[in-house]
Order: sequence, then structure tokens, then C-alpha cells
Amino acid sequence: MRRFGLMVTLAVAVLGSMASEAGAQRRRGQSAEPAPPPEPTEPNPNIVALMNGLTWGMTKDQVVDAVKLEIRNKYWPQIQAVADDAVAEQGLRTRMERDQQRFVDSCVKFDGQQTPWNVSMVDAEFTHNNQEEMCKFDRGDAVDFLFFIRGKLWKIFRTLSQGLGGAGLGFDDVRVQLEGQFGVGEEIFVVDQYTLVSDVVGAKWIDSQTELQLRMLKLYGVVAVVLTERATLASLSTLRRATTTTTESG
Repeated sequence: MRRFGLMVTLAVAVLGSMASEAGAQRRRGQSAEPAPPPEPTEPNPNIVALMNGLTWGMTKDQVVDAVKLEIRNKYWPQIQAVADDAVAEQGLRTRMERDQQRFVDSCVKFDGQQTPWNVSMVDAEFTHNNQEEMCKFDRGDAVDFLFFIRGKLWKIFRTLSQGLGGAGLGFDDVRVQLEGQFGVGEEIFVVDQYTLVSDVVGAKWIDSQTELQLRMLKLYGVVAVVLTERATLASLSTLRRATTTTTESG
């Protein structure tokens, strides 16, 4: 009995010591969990470069002008190269103006109407009746879906038909490239509602202004890079007051 009593006394002492140490850690601000990484205080230049000269908060008109200028700059060296051939020069100018107009015509307001995007790879990126718009810019090796809310640019959804930089890379290859620039990303999971098996479908990085996601859209066989303004992302519940989606079809 005396040995049993001694063992109980020792156990209580050990537990008391552990509790005291835990309390001391809490008082010192320590935790058994690793500390989260510090909040970024500056934009990451590599993320900024992915935006191709656009900045958050630009109006749609400003973005349209910027994209039209980008298209012009793409054609201009070719136009100069055939300056002595009026027919060839006019042909290039016509193609340039066609591409510019195609971008302008792609812009759509989501006011509750049926659009080609209501069921698409970007259908989860917008809502209706909340002053949201989108323009589509086909770069050839990638397609940019440019999203606006209340007239301001807040998201760039870029599908990569040929991988990052047109290199013909898949999801894992692009992830390696991005982790080489930004470090290991936070993995994005989805859980199958039937099997409850989780699957990695993306990775995420942040700087002071932007959340960058790499996503694999298996349904469409597409790799996408999604850039989102963090300030707008944090305010979506306020900005998206309407809960209706589209008008009834038929």
C-alpha cells in the first residue's frame, strides 16, 4: 500500500509539473504548434510580374486600354517590318484591330441574364446582380479571364494551355516552377463527398496584396493560375449582397 501511495504521489507530481510548464509556455507566448509564417509586408515582384502590367483597382476602361495597347505592341514590330508593303501592312493592322475589338466584345456584365459562363470553368468565380463583370483575353498560350466588382479589377483567372510561360508543362511541373520562386505553397484540398478521400487540387501563396493559387481543373483538363486581390477577397461578404444567380431560362 505504501508503494502504491508513493506511485500515485509521483504521478501527481509529474502531471503537476507538466501543467506548470504548459502554463509557463502560455505565459511566454509559446505553443506546441509551429508559429505561422509572418504576414508579408510588401508585394512580391514575381507575383506582380504575373499580372502583366495590370494593377488591382483599375477600372474596366483602364484595363481595356491596357490590353488594347498590349495587342498593339504585339503587332507593331510586324507592321514596321512590312512598312514598304502597303497590302501586308494593312492586313496586319486589320488583324490587330480585330483582336482588339474581340477583347472589347468579350466583356460581359453579370446582371442575372444567361451567359456562356454560367456553366463553365469560371462559373464559381463570379456572382450575378452584384455589379460584377468579366472580360476574356486570349493570349495564345494562355487565356486571361479578368474579373471586376463594382467597376474595379480584383481577379485574374489564367488558364494555361501550354504551361507557365508556354513551356507545355502540367500541374506538377508548374507547381515546381512556382515553388522555386515562392517556396512551398499551402496545399488546397477537396474531399470527395462519397468516399471522404481528400485530394490535392492546388497550392496557394500570398504577398501583401495578392493571393496566388495554382489549380488543377480536372473536369476540364486545365491548369490555372488565379491571382486575387486580398483586400477584396476579405470583403466579399459585404460586396456580394445579392444571393440570386440567373434569370429563369426559357
